[in-house]
Amino acid sequence: MRDRLPLVVLAAAMAAGLVVFLLNPQPKASPADKAAFEKIVEQALDSNSPQRFELWRAAGQQVARVDPNRPTSASSFVRSGLFHWYELNDADRKSVLAAIEPSLHDEAFFGRMAEPLFHLTGDFKLLRRANPGTESAISFLASMAVTNGRFADYRLFREQLRKERFVTFQLSKSSASPAELVALVPVPATTADTALLKGILETLHVRPIDNGKLDSRRTDTLIEFALDHDLQPIDGLDALVHLTGAAGDPQRARLALRLEQFDRAAGIESASTVTDRAQWRTYVLERAVAEMRRHEPLAAMEYLKKADDVKSPDVIAATEEIQRIAGDNPGAAAIHATLAENANKVGQWSSRCGNDVCDHASGVLWSNGTSYVLKLTTVQSDEVPPYAEIYVDDALRDEGAVSPALLTSAELLAGIHRIDVRLANPMTRNAVRRRVRIE
Repeated sequence: MRDRLPLVVLAAAMAAGLVVFLLNPQPKASPADKAAFEKIVEQALDSNSPQRFELWRAAGQQVARVDPNRPTSASSFVRSGLFHWYELNDADRKSVLAAIEPSLHDEAFFGRMAEPLFHLTGDFKLLRRANPGTESAISFLASMAVTNGRFADYRLFREQLRKERFVTFQLSKSSASPAELVALVPVPATTADTALLKGILETLHVRPIDNGKLDSRRTDTLIEFALDHDLQPIDGLDALVHLTGAAGDPQRARLALRLEQFDRAAGIESASTVTDRAQWRTYVLERAVAEMRRHEPLAAMEYLKKADDVKSPDVIAATEEIQRIAGDNPGAAAIHATLAENANKVGQWSSRCGNDVCDHASGVLWSNGTSYVLKLTTVQSDEVPPYAEIYVDDALRDEGAVSPALLTSAELLAGIHRIDVRLANPMTRNAVRRRVRIE
């Protein structure tokens, strides 16, 4: 009690001073007045005064009146309110959040305050409404939402991010540099981003890429998505096949091949330091088929051998196509029978955690035009379950919490398909990897 006595005396003195001021308002408050009110706001709730909440509210109002047009004028009111959050009633909490909202539009302030503010208040509506609208801010909110099990909020932020990115492109496409356009490419890209990526390609057709000062992850994504989905025009990307480091070598080789620059594609391949065969898989299969169409059967067979995994559905399908191009229909039919025997079965999942998915896993299958069924089960998590997104050929086909399992199916057209399983919340709040098993 002895330690609290100075605060009680101070609160009483400040209260008396505030009453005098309110009864005799000045035409214009001075900086000294503002400093005095801020001191009252900062210390009022620490006192034992029965009127400490009334004192805090009144002083906060006076600070705002002294400097009404500056968003940070209420910082002392917000700071003391957040520190005493659990002592406030609902009306006071709303006042504190209303006072902090203008400051959240500033990206630096938002970056510092968004996470602790959510953990204290649990208010995602405020963060959704007041965030600065930048890609980094919305991405952060999406990650925070899904990590904390707020899956509906995560989906809203995910769509907000997609819309904001497209709006930014529409507003800037007439003047944006190639690097600025490439910076808008989402990683990873999905078919929901097709309009954006097609727009970027069309703009690059007019103002092509001319240097290597680009984000290589985004150029890789742009190349792969454009080629996988036959988007046109791609001539604005031509410089990438000549700029080492501007994109990954396997992606540059694929692009050169699609642009019918066969020698350049071979040059990229031979000079590359990328030794992981999995990264070259799509290129060598496309190259094998392209060589057969150029009536180079020996070259086609050599590239087919580089694919290595002869039992994988995509390798078998490429072999069948080569046989058909060669006119060997019986041979093609025999190979097709092998595909049919293993219809809707993924040959092998690529995964970073052995048999489990801890971030992202991909697999290829051949479908006979029937349903594909996938079951996911949780192996490791906290009380927030893993949230899985299942993509077929970059199209989101299903999503949901793996709690403790998620059963999903998709109607597939006949042919080769790539299946991607992505965990939107790969890490728990305690930085432990979530793990999911594909059955």
